[in-house]
Amino acid sequence: MNIETFQPCSLKYILKKNQYYVEKYYENRLMQFICSEQMSNVELRKRLLDCIQVFSNYFQKTVMLRNVFSEAPRFCEGAQEHLDEEFGHNLALMKDRKNRPCVWDAILEATSAWFTWKMFVLDNEEKTVLIHLVLEASANIFFREAHKVMSRYGETDYFKIHSEADEKHEKMGHALLENLSPEKYARLLDVQKQGWDVLNAACRRIAEIAMG
Repeated sequence: MNIETFQPCSLKYILKKNQYYVEKYYENRLMQFICSEQMSNVELRKRLLDCIQVFSNYFQKTVMLRNVFSEAPRFCEGAQEHLDEEFGHNLALMKDRKNRPCVWDAILEATSAWFTWKMFVLDNEEKTVLIHLVLEASANIFFREAHKVMSRYGETDYFKIHSEADEKHEKMGHALLENLSPEKYARLLDVQKQGWDVLNAACRRIAEIAMG
């Protein structure tokens, strides 16, 4: 269905727009790397996991802060459920990596931390867009494809965990975005675009570091 058939200031439009961002995400350099023959190189896989650890650590903080700063009952329940299901996944990856130090890269650090910072300054609906329509929607794609590749090597279960849960997590926030004002939907479209821009920048940087 064509996105122009929906009113711009509506949840249907935002969800349709998100499908556009999802489809474009397949063109990201990280997705291309994951699906390439380069993944057979053990050193590249190690560097990839070292980069993903950085993003995973910040994602854990993002989910925790969203939960901490949720007070409205309709947002608290979902935030707590999401945290319960995500808690400690970054530590599982760290264990699988045998506690190797993470990479240090200014671009990866800044783009990863951006989502965490936004949990301090955005309202509940805006946080919902970033968490569910950006982070979880992209994760649903990335981890599903990554698990197909990484499962061949038996180096970590991190991708399996997310490949099974992220589709549910992507859809958790939809009901929280219903029946808002046109002005609020316009604002959410801005947050949505910013989130995808930063997410794609982080993923491109992960691929660049991993490939050396």
